[in-house]
Amino acid sequence: MVRLSRQHSNYATYTLLFLASCAVAGCAVDQKKEVARYRKQLDGTTAGMAIDYQPGETLTLERALLLANRDNERLAISGETYLQALIEKDRAAASFYPTVGLEPSYTIADRAGAGTGGAVGTIGGFKPVGSTLRRFEAPVVSRVNLFNGFGDVARLRGAREEAERRRLLLLDQQALILLDVAQTYFQILRSERQVTVLESSLNVQEERVRDVTARQQAGLARPLDVSQTRAQMAGTRVALTSARSDVINGRTTLATLIAVPRVDGPLSYAFGEDLRAAVPLPTLESFEEKALGSREDVLAAQAAIRSAEQGVREAVAQYYPSVNLNLTGFLYRENFDDASKWTAVLNANLPIFTAGRIEADVRRAWSELRQAALFESLTRRDALQGVRLAYENVAASRQRLADLETQVQAAREALEQAEGSYRVGLATNLERLAAQSALLSAELQLTSERFDQALLVLDLTRFTGRLGSGGTLLRVSGTLADTSDTLNFRTSNFVGNTSTSNGGAGIQ
Repeated sequence: MVRLSRQHSNYATYTLLFLASCAVAGCAVDQKKEVARYRKQLDGTTAGMAIDYQPGETLTLERALLLANRDNERLAISGETYLQALIEKDRAAASFYPTVGLEPSYTIADRAGAGTGGAVGTIGGFKPVGSTLRRFEAPVVSRVNLFNGFGDVARLRGAREEAERRRLLLLDQQALILLDVAQTYFQILRSERQVTVLESSLNVQEERVRDVTARQQAGLARPLDVSQTRAQMAGTRVALTSARSDVINGRTTLATLIAVPRVDGPLSYAFGEDLRAAVPLPTLESFEEKALGSREDVLAAQAAIRSAEQGVREAVAQYYPSVNLNLTGFLYRENFDDASKWTAVLNANLPIFTAGRIEADVRRAWSELRQAALFESLTRRDALQGVRLAYENVAASRQRLADLETQVQAAREALEQAEGSYRVGLATNLERLAAQSALLSAELQLTSERFDQALLVLDLTRFTGRLGSGGTLLRVSGTLADTSDTLNFRTSNFVGNTSTSNGGAGIQ
């Protein structure tokens, strides 16, 4: 019996240890690096920026957007989906490389004729042990895909397009979440302003109740007048309670969106001069063109079509022959001197009959392509509808703003007249309070409309793919007109990668 020499034994041992260490090292995954791959798309140049909020602090809209972009779980979940698409792309690329594995085996076979004077030997490298033949082998096997009907090429290209689609959907999800934050932020401000006005109005109502009660006791007013005035005061209290509840609910919602325990500090936001109705509004056609060319969900639907096209090519490639090469080198074999040290096997496969499985795969791929084309058409029409609705809402809001500014100016003049008349004894304190309440109510309507217009403009920029694109967090107070004839909000000091070419650019 031929035994393995000490030199060969040491070589085999060292090789096994090396391969085992490589396998263990390959199990380690850098979690921070993995997360950074999708955070790069969301954060842009804000990566590593110190952003914090403690309950009781003043919360600006910009900080709220930054916190939501960093800590919102829904956004992180979408980021992980994008990361998984990148991993599938890497998996598809790995099919072009050979695989190497250690495949040791230990075989036990019945020893024919054992105990009956039959033949005794070591044919095939088996070592006789009693009534059995045994063989231990430690081969290193490498498999190489030489040709697969270009199916692996189509799979890789489809994976790239799918990764691009997921990246665009991540940016679209970012835009929607930031829009939710802005809507909630403005709703809180609107409700707080309503609380202020209603509290002032309630003071006026209480003064009116006292005045009409005194007039009724003096015989100058009817009991009905007293009842109506009290009912009006009760209605004001109900509205005030609802407004205070809206503030609490809005702050709870905002805390959830930006992932903080609670938001109980003041909110700080100042409108810029660029939300005035006098600022010219670009044409509807310019917004429609921008929406079809840069809105993330439209681009994602187009990427889905390209991915489905590669899926058809991959399915059709199953009809083509495939060729594989298997290389085996033995680190250790029983009776090494009598056995080969390596083998090479070239395998070819040509499908002749697959019971319709390939045909079913092709039909399904074509159906998915048609489905992707229909979804892209629906997405385009939804985008155009959203742009037209948002554009009309912004235009109507600008007209209302002009009238409300006039109303506020008239209420302010009325209050000045009431103050002047009260000082010279020509008006009562109730008339002065009523004029003040009218001014506060008009200012509330104007402020509320400004909030509405800011949100409508955000809707319009979201519909044109400008909100949150590539990690760009936008301030609401931006310029409504720029050199490119489109809404272009002033951004904070960070802009991310926004490459969305058809070739899958922007995938890192």
